[in-house]
Amino acid sequence: MLFGDKNAAENISLQAKLSDLFEDDRLLKFAIYAVMLIATASFLHLARFYLTLTSQYAIGWGLVLVLIVFKRIEAFKKPPLRIIFILITVFITLRYWLWRTSETLVYTDPLDFVGMSVLYCAELYALTVHFLGIFSNIWPMESKIVPLPEDTSLYPSVDVFIPTYNESADIIKITVTAALNMDYPKDKLNIYILDDGATVAKRSDPKTSQAAWERHYDIRRMTNALGVNYITRETNIKAKAGNLNHAMNHTSSDLILVLDCDHVPARDILSNTVGWFLKDEKLAFIQTPHFFINPTPIEKNMAIFNDAPSENEMFYRGNHLGLDSWNSSFFCGSAAVLKRKYLEEVGGISGETVTEDCETAFSLHKKGYSSVYISRPMVCGLSPDTFNDFILQRSRWAQGMTQILILNNPLFTKGLKFYQRLCYFNNCFFWFFGMSRFIFYIAPAAFLIMGLKVYFASVNQVLAYAVPHVIATVILMDFFYGKFRWPFFSELFESIQSLFLLPVVFGVLANPRKPTFKVTPKGKSLENDFLSGLALPFFLLCAVLLTAVPMALVKWFKYPLYRDVIAITLVWCLLNLSLAMASFGAFFEKRQIRRHHRLWAKGKALLFFTRLKKTVEADIQDISMSGVGLSFKLDSPLKPLEHIMFEARDSYGERHKLELRVQRAVKKGDAFICGCEFLLSDEKQFETAVQFVYGDSQRWVDFWDRRKKSASPWWVLYFIVRMMIKGFKTSIIAAAQFIYLPITNYIKLISRKSET
Repeated sequence: MLFGDKNAAENISLQAKLSDLFEDDRLLKFAIYAVMLIATASFLHLARFYLTLTSQYAIGWGLVLVLIVFKRIEAFKKPPLRIIFILITVFITLRYWLWRTSETLVYTDPLDFVGMSVLYCAELYALTVHFLGIFSNIWPMESKIVPLPEDTSLYPSVDVFIPTYNESADIIKITVTAALNMDYPKDKLNIYILDDGATVAKRSDPKTSQAAWERHYDIRRMTNALGVNYITRETNIKAKAGNLNHAMNHTSSDLILVLDCDHVPARDILSNTVGWFLKDEKLAFIQTPHFFINPTPIEKNMAIFNDAPSENEMFYRGNHLGLDSWNSSFFCGSAAVLKRKYLEEVGGISGETVTEDCETAFSLHKKGYSSVYISRPMVCGLSPDTFNDFILQRSRWAQGMTQILILNNPLFTKGLKFYQRLCYFNNCFFWFFGMSRFIFYIAPAAFLIMGLKVYFASVNQVLAYAVPHVIATVILMDFFYGKFRWPFFSELFESIQSLFLLPVVFGVLANPRKPTFKVTPKGKSLENDFLSGLALPFFLLCAVLLTAVPMALVKWFKYPLYRDVIAITLVWCLLNLSLAMASFGAFFEKRQIRRHHRLWAKGKALLFFTRLKKTVEADIQDISMSGVGLSFKLDSPLKPLEHIMFEARDSYGERHKLELRVQRAVKKGDAFICGCEFLLSDEKQFETAVQFVYGDSQRWVDFWDRRKKSASPWWVLYFIVRMMIKGFKTSIIAAAQFIYLPITNYIKLISRKSET
């Protein structure tokens, strides 16, 4: 059976029987969807052509009310009623598209028609991605952990590959130490650091020789001290893919666990994944989520990391479950276990594109092998620290997925099932969102400023067709991802990236083989607040949108017959302006000087105060590799830099003992809130700290669940307005700096000249 175990109960409900029926066969599942879609299209035809505008009002808004009611009923969140809910939204959207195609594309003159066609194509793209997203997420599946057998002789051997390029030895050491403490037989586990930052070529080049040799010796000393293996190579050819393939040629274990050097594994990552390979002979790889201890630059700069679900959670907690149900989960470059035998069949890690991970999964799926996605986070990594580095990372993803689309074209690839073709096509086609977002930004301004007629519709038509479609889409996205991505946040995140990914995608379309792999910098420190240079396009965009607003008022009085169109475009323009203004907060980089990021955590600990000879119970508030935040009651005053013996248990029941030093303490009521530093006097203490901070994957699950909460559209709207106001203040400060700094520098220059 493809989709999990059947319910073994004797008296099984009709819903359970239908669920099992669907789960048994993806082809049957698709056939049922196709029949439902044809029925919907037939009804759509009648609804579209034989009803008055008043009736269309009733249909559109009536179905929106039905969705609002159904969304509150728990039964509609699971198949088969889930399908009915989704089909209602599909009906509303198809109804809009038919109206948009048949009644709003009116030819007036060549320039208007070009603008109208461009906007229509942008909408068509958005609708295509929307429907593909519905298909891939229509029946998400959560694969269960398959426990390993008690007989360890049955366990496959595992090579752990930790590729590194320019990351510091401190980052690598934490990951290697955690890998050494994974729950797996030591005689079946081999750990390798794959150092691409000290290749023979780099050590031979006069420009890089000194740094490369120093790195080589530092990491070799570390590997010798920790008892792990070190591999480097002649050159950096094929970047990360080449590095992994070179290591494959020098190793031989059955399975390969790939970990980016900043992705610290929990102790249970192998015990929770390897069992699947014993169960499914055709399994090529298992992917697990990437959990990040620090916010992305957008989340950090906009101060939303602790309030809203993370930007990547929609993919790892929502989309990937849907992909898994279609056997289309893909390798994400790290936190994955791959079967060597099948990797070798496809020539190792693919290196034709700059997203070697997805390309490799594509090759394995073409061969007919299966994949599994385990949704439990079991690694803890680092997000990029600056907005520039964040865009560098996303640009590489956009380049690689566009390369896969052009060079491999999933829709026509032999070996893939039809549902896999659609899922891979969706994964690739999604990255063209920069084009549609840019067009949606400038379309209303093009009418208000230039008079370009891009959308022919009356207010009544928009209210009957367009507004129900938009509301239904928001409801559906909240239905799919409400606990992992709040309403309007996708628009915000994509809007921030769109202007930068647009030229990137165009560049790949012009020359698909030109992109080169660029490593995303991690672990940076920022000494001061500063405005990212990437803010300039948004300043220009806001200038255009702000110009369009008074132009709308001029047109309102000048062309009274067009007031309904002017009203529609003005509202559209103001929405775009709100998103653009809210985006400004992402560009103002905040000071970051911590060596290690702190993360919210919960748990109990025992504290022994040597000086006071007292033991008290404490609540853990946050953790990092530097120390821990604690809250506790103590009837005696604390001394500066007080030493404390700390003891805590993890979710496995394992005890961790560390020595702390109080760095800061605040008395709140009868409790102390303290920030304490770990005193790691030797390697054993360092290992204990790594085990305590990173070894328990339940910690990452708890953090995810803490932010797993739905939010009403009204509250999210308030949240975005608040960010817009903050972004507006940021833009004013940035503009003032832009004007002030050149003037002050000029005055200083004149002063120096006058002194000489």
